[in-house]
Amino acid sequence: MSLAQLSLSLEPITESKERDMANLTLYPATLQWAVEESDADPVALSQRRGLGQLPDWLESKQPVSVSFNKVELLSRALHVPFGALVRSVVPQRRLEPLVRYRTVGNTSVQPSKNLQDTIDQMRFRQEWARDELLESGLDANPLVGSVHSAEYDDDLADALRSTLGLDGRSAWEGGKSSDRFRQLKEQASNAGIMIMLNSQVGSTRSRKLDLQEFRGFVLIDDMAPLVFINRNDSFDGMIFTLIHEVGHVLLGTQELFDGIGGQGDHKTTERAINRAVVKAVIDDERFRQVWREQLDGGQEPADAAESIADDFHLSALAMGIQAHQFGLAGEDTLEELQKRMNRHLQDKTVHSQEREPHGNGNRTNASRVDTGFVRLVNAAMDGGRLAPTEGFDLVGVRSPQSYQGLIREKKLL
Repeated sequence: MSLAQLSLSLEPITESKERDMANLTLYPATLQWAVEESDADPVALSQRRGLGQLPDWLESKQPVSVSFNKVELLSRALHVPFGALVRSVVPQRRLEPLVRYRTVGNTSVQPSKNLQDTIDQMRFRQEWARDELLESGLDANPLVGSVHSAEYDDDLADALRSTLGLDGRSAWEGGKSSDRFRQLKEQASNAGIMIMLNSQVGSTRSRKLDLQEFRGFVLIDDMAPLVFINRNDSFDGMIFTLIHEVGHVLLGTQELFDGIGGQGDHKTTERAINRAVVKAVIDDERFRQVWREQLDGGQEPADAAESIADDFHLSALAMGIQAHQFGLAGEDTLEELQKRMNRHLQDKTVHSQEREPHGNGNRTNASRVDTGFVRLVNAAMDGGRLAPTEGFDLVGVRSPQSYQGLIREKKLL
């Protein structure tokens, strides 16, 4: 059971007057866990109205009695489910398999709470969609695991072209990256792959997702494969992530994509998928041609990689790696491109013009949720199989008005 589900199952439901009067017992060990889980500063939290006693609660040797309203305030401040806060035993979170064995160098890396909560949310959506599709009598998605190995990247590239409507030639060249991304997203959705994206955890703007931690992930399920993309990336970056993760769907393998090229034993597979992504967009013959044209025009190899990446809406590092595979670029080019990518990630302002479209809430909500998933939720609500509040929660809105705006934006009315 995820923490989100735990919240739903344990949170008391009382009338407002009863809330004002009720006191609950909180346990210091559980409070200490909650503060550590949220990576919050207890001193800063204690400055908030109603939470001035937090340091005393944390240091207490005995359970403390706290009003219902203050527990609610603390739950919201820490982004920890209400039900978890009132437990007498510290909740044990089962680490998501997707992030269990992550390392940087030889050091184990703990996933952030923002990442873990995002994965929990996506798993909740996926599990609901799977049950709904099974209840409807639909068969498994034949794309999942349809490519047996990444060893032959030509086979995977062909499958990517077929799934996403690519031709590997000039039809993909040029145009706006935002339009190309939406085109790919629609193709993947039409193929039964749910594409979700966000720049933050749910609707909480203060919980921004860290692009240096992950660019996307894929959750494999034979009925409802799901790809999540970190919306803090550029459109070109999101294009590469989307195609890469669809490659994992075709292979039937789940993954957390950090843009580096895999962890440990998975590096070989990740690099093969990256090669297939490039081949799906620009075939080998065309790649060699445009690379030579860039160098003949006086470009340095790293600059050539960036120019080609701009034209074909992919990452410059991927272009450099492809050139290196063909013997057209050296290790020094890859090192330079890696440095540029790292600087790009650290420069938070570089994405300022490509963030979510604030100012139009309906458009923002619609951009975050897969159209096929919204259609499935809407049908379940219309059929009386899903309560409106549950449907709103699944698609990430809070009111009937927001839901209707989402449906209109998705052109499902």
